Amino acid sequence: MYKAPRGTHDIYGQMALGLEKLDEISRKVFKRHNFKEVKTPIFEEAALFTRSIGEATDIVEKEMYLFEDRKGRKLALRPEGTASLVRAYIEHRFDMEDPVNKYFYCGDMFRYERPQAGRYRQFTQMGAEYFNNPNPTADAEIILLAADILSQLNIKEITIHLNSLGCSNCRPIFRQKLVEYFSSINDLCEDCKRRLEKNPLRLLDCKIDSSKFTNVPSMRQCLCDDCKNHFEQVQALLKGAGCNYVVDDKLVRGLDYYTRTVFEIRSSAVGSQDAICAGGRYDNLVKELGGQNIASVGFALGSERVLLAAEKTGFFDSIKKDNVIFIAVADEELVIPAFTFANNLITNKDNIIEKLNLPKDIIVEGPFLNKSLKSQFKLADKIGASKTIIFGKTEYDQGKILIKDMSTQEQVLINLH
Repeated sequence: MYKAPRGTHDIYGQMALGLEKLDEISRKVFKRHNFKEVKTPIFEEAALFTRSIGEATDIVEKEMYLFEDRKGRKLALRPEGTASLVRAYIEHRFDMEDPVNKYFYCGDMFRYERPQAGRYRQFTQMGAEYFNNPNPTADAEIILLAADILSQLNIKEITIHLNSLGCSNCRPIFRQKLVEYFSSINDLCEDCKRRLEKNPLRLLDCKIDSSKFTNVPSMRQCLCDDCKNHFEQVQALLKGAGCNYVVDDKLVRGLDYYTRTVFEIRSSAVGSQDAICAGGRYDNLVKELGGQNIASVGFALGSERVLLAAEKTGFFDSIKKDNVIFIAVADEELVIPAFTFANNLITNKDNIIEKLNLPKDIIVEGPFLNKSLKSQFKLADKIGASKTIIFGKTEYDQGKILIKDMSTQEQVLINLH
């Protein structure tokens, strides 16, 4: 018997409803902030991710799904959404089309990592990118936008972690301080030894050696005046909006393209691996990928992990139950008119839904052949039908049908035409 590959999962039932509701809520929030949707391919040239994310990152070194097409071109399933959206922004000259460059995306991403609660090798991610605004207001809006989505899901046990990674002027100073600090520590893990040469900032994110790192140099001590002022303004804007946060000197994020502001939103509801949303500013990425010098900032959240946190708040209980209308037939001769009636309900022909005083968002099921009326009622109960419309021989000959309320068991006789 075949099974889904390790690290993947079939989406159905409660999870499918949750993802649909999350998508609906997020789209409303994105629309309020004037973000427009962009859909990108699920695979791109591998070099796009290698160049943007960074060769010394875990994603590029260990987690990307790489393959060659029939012409030998090296491609990769997208491991994250920002690089693809930046590529689309450059390719289609969005900066020339839209006076305000705000976009969002939602789709499947792929990373070869150890599966755990809410983490899969194929997962759903949504995010937003704000281009061409170097002002701290863009950073604050992105953070508040992400927090707004989580708030709409009633996820309250969250903490926003905030840091600044500086710019090309001040980061080299911090990098040198880190090299000097980590070089004095014995018995670093193999990943840390490699990162010490290629990307020492990534050592701050090590899960193996983190207990050894005490009194680590802080990026805030090395910030140039412009970066320091930018970071202070971001914090002032968040405070002004009533948004609580903590400054976290060890927060670096796992992608090389970040500059200045970085942030993570964490929830204790998902366990030790508690990050459910993250992002930051990436002022150099558009130019590095062949575009103009465009300052940008964005975020992404993993839908499955967000729903894992939302589940603890009763989010799934709040999803509105479907209004299922079940069509039952008491006589086999009435199957054709019952089937026609069901189709008219589905298409709301001649406003039949309003005429019958039924909810607008109904789901129609039935009729079924070769089932007794008793079996049809049992099926209606099993699928959670709110009402059952019964085609009986005597009633139909009089031009009438019965509508049965499945919760009260009350029946009402109404005219069919």
